[in-house]
Amino acid sequence: GRQPNLSFFAFTATPKGRTLELFGQKGTDGKHQPFHLYPMRQAIEEGFIEDVLANYLTYNRYYHLEKTLLEDPKYETAKARAALARFVNLHPDNLGQRADIVIEHFLDKIAHRMKGKAKAMVVCSSRPHAVGMWKALRKHINNNGYDLGVLVAFSGEVDGLTETKANGFPESETATRFDGDEYQIMVVAEKFQTGFDQPKLVAMYVDKTLTGLAAVQTLSRLNRTHPDKDGTFVLDFVNDTDDIRDAFAVYHGKTVAPPTDPNLMFDTRDELNDFNILDPGEMQQAAVLILDKDSSHAQIHAAMQPAVERFKALDEDDQDMFRDALTRFVRVYGFLAQIVKFSNPTLEGDYIFCRALARLIRGKPGEGIDLGDEVELTHLRHDKTFDGSISLTAGEGVITTIFSPDGRLGDPDEELLSEIIARINARFGTDWTEEDQLVFDAAAQDLVKDEQLQNQAVNNDEATFRDHVFVDQFQKALVSRQDRNEKVVFAYLDNKEMQAAVATVYAAKVQKQAIVAKQQTCPIGNLLGPDRESLYLEYKSTLRWDIKQQKKSKHIETAAIKTIAGFANSPYGGTLLIGVADDGSVHGLDDDYNTFSKRGQQGNHDLWGQHLQNLIRSRLGDYALSLVNWRFHKVNGQDLARIQIDPSAHPIYDEKGQTKTFWHRTPVSTLAITDPKERSQVIATRWGVPPRSR
Repeated sequence: GRQPNLSFFAFTATPKGRTLELFGQKGTDGKHQPFHLYPMRQAIEEGFIEDVLANYLTYNRYYHLEKTLLEDPKYETAKARAALARFVNLHPDNLGQRADIVIEHFLDKIAHRMKGKAKAMVVCSSRPHAVGMWKALRKHINNNGYDLGVLVAFSGEVDGLTETKANGFPESETATRFDGDEYQIMVVAEKFQTGFDQPKLVAMYVDKTLTGLAAVQTLSRLNRTHPDKDGTFVLDFVNDTDDIRDAFAVYHGKTVAPPTDPNLMFDTRDELNDFNILDPGEMQQAAVLILDKDSSHAQIHAAMQPAVERFKALDEDDQDMFRDALTRFVRVYGFLAQIVKFSNPTLEGDYIFCRALARLIRGKPGEGIDLGDEVELTHLRHDKTFDGSISLTAGEGVITTIFSPDGRLGDPDEELLSEIIARINARFGTDWTEEDQLVFDAAAQDLVKDEQLQNQAVNNDEATFRDHVFVDQFQKALVSRQDRNEKVVFAYLDNKEMQAAVATVYAAKVQKQAIVAKQQTCPIGNLLGPDRESLYLEYKSTLRWDIKQQKKSKHIETAAIKTIAGFANSPYGGTLLIGVADDGSVHGLDDDYNTFSKRGQQGNHDLWGQHLQNLIRSRLGDYALSLVNWRFHKVNGQDLARIQIDPSAHPIYDEKGQTKTFWHRTPVSTLAITDPKERSQVIATRWGVPPRSR
C-alpha cells in the first residue's frame, strides 16, 4: 500500500487506468482524475504540438474467400471471423507496390516542405517487414535515379543483416544521422516509435495495426513543432479512421478512470475455492518458504506439489477454468495492493502462493481456430478510402483499469463457416473458385522443403512463426508460382487482410511439416537432450532388449512399432530415435547388437536394420515399410538410429496374431484407440474416409 512519508508524481500525455489510480485524485463523481491537466487539445490550440490527425489518408483493400469443404463445420464466430480477416504484408512484390506509393507521395507532397528539410517515418509490423520495406524503398529510388536517403531501424538480426550493417554505421548514430541532410526517410520496427524527438518529422506511412495507446504514442512522433513546420501528414495502409479517432479521443481532453472495487481481491480469491485445489495450511506454509531467502527450490516445490497434483487430476476444461480464475486473482491483487490500504496477511500469503502456482501450471499458449485448408483467398487492389481530417473536439475520455473481474461469460456463439464467409463476401462484394486453393497448397509445400524455414520453424513458437516468419517466406514462395494463377497471387499481394487469413490457415500446418522435415536432415545432436521429445519426436533406448529384465522382449518391440504406426497415422509423421534414453542421453545400440551375435561375432547395423524391416513388414505391412527410412549415427562412441516416418495416405493397423490395433499419436504418447466409434471418428477426421486395413 501507500506510505505516508513518500510522494510519487507521474507526468504523461497518455495516462493508463493504473497510472490514474496510483497517482491521480478521486473527484466528486468517484472517478480518478489527474491532479493537474494540460490536455492534448489545449497544447494543439496553443501551438506547442502539431495536430497529427489533421491530414490523414487511408488505403483499404478488398478480399475474397472461398470454402472448399463440402460440409459445414461449426466454429466460434468471433474466432473464425478473426481467422479469416487478420493479415501482415511482407511479400517483395507487395512491398514494392507500397514503396512506390511512399516514395512518389513523399517526393510530390512532403520533400519540399520545411525548406526541403522534411522527413518521414515508415512504421512496419515486424523486423523482417521493416527490412523488406527498406530494401523495396531503396530499389525504387535506385531504379528511378532519385536522390533520397533511407535508413532502417530494428533490433537484433534479420537474415544476417543488422541495423549497423544495413545503414553502414553504428546504430547509436542512427538518430543523429537521420537529423542531418543525407537521409530523409526512416523505416522502423518497434524502434523510434515512442519517445523519439525529431521536429523535422512531417509524414508517417503506417503499415502496421495500431490500437489504443500504441496508436497515440506512435502517431505522436509527428507532433513536435518547428519554426518551418506547417503541419503533418499520415498515410495509413492498415487502420480505419474511426479506430484511430477513438484511440486519440481517450487522451485528447481530460482522461478519467472509474475506481476499481477493492472487493475484487476477495471475490476473485473466493472463486478459486470452487475447484478444491487450494489448501489454506499448505498455502501459508509455502508462502513462508517462498519469502525465506534460506529456503531451497526443493523445499518450495515440495510444498507446492500437492496443489499441482490436485490440479493435474482435473479434466482439461476445469484446468483451463482454474488457470483463468488464478490469473484473475493474481492480477487483481497485484494491482490493488498498490492502491488499497488494508492489512490481511492471509490474503497476502494466498497471493504469494498463487503467483508461484501460476508459474507451475502454465498451459500452452492459446490457439485460435485453425481453418486448415477449408478456406482460400483471392483478389485485391489498393483504393483510397479516406482523405481528410479526423481531428477531435474537446471532450472527456474514460479508461478502465480492470475491465471485468469475470472470466468467460458463457460459451461463444457458433455459426457455420459458410455463413461467416458468405457475410464477409457480401460485405466486400467478392467470390471464389475451387482451383484457387491449389496455388496456396503448392506454395506451402515449397516452404516445407526450405532449410532456412525449417530452422525457423524449430526455433520459434507458433505465434512468432506465424506473425514474424511465415508471411514473408510464404509470399516469396507464392510469387515464384505467379505464372500459374496470376489472379490469386496479385489478389494476395495487395490485400493485407487476405495475407493474415492465409497465415492463419497455413502457418501452423507449414510449421509442423517443416519441423518434421528438419528432423530428417539436421545434425543428430540437435535432437538430443532433456525435454526434447514432442508430438513429432520420440526416444527409445532399445529396439528389442529389455534393460530392466536383461533379456529380449516382444513388449519392447511393440513399443517401437506403436510409435512408428502412430507417426504414420498422424498428419505430419515424425522421428523415432532408438538408442536414446528418455532423458535425451545416448544409450547406444550395443544391447540390441548383442541379441544378434553368432559364433562370437557381435551384431551390426545390417542385422539390426534387417530385423527392424522384418518387424515393420510383419506387424504393419509393406506399405507402412515404404513410409519408413532410417540412418545410423555415432555419438560419444555409441551408435543410435534415426528413423523417419512419413504420414500415411490411409490408416495403418498393427496386426499381431488375431489382434488389430490402431495407434494414435498424441503430444505426450501413442495410444491405442480401441473403441470402434472413437476410432472411426479419429480416422474420419484424419483422412475423411471410413476405416480400412492396410
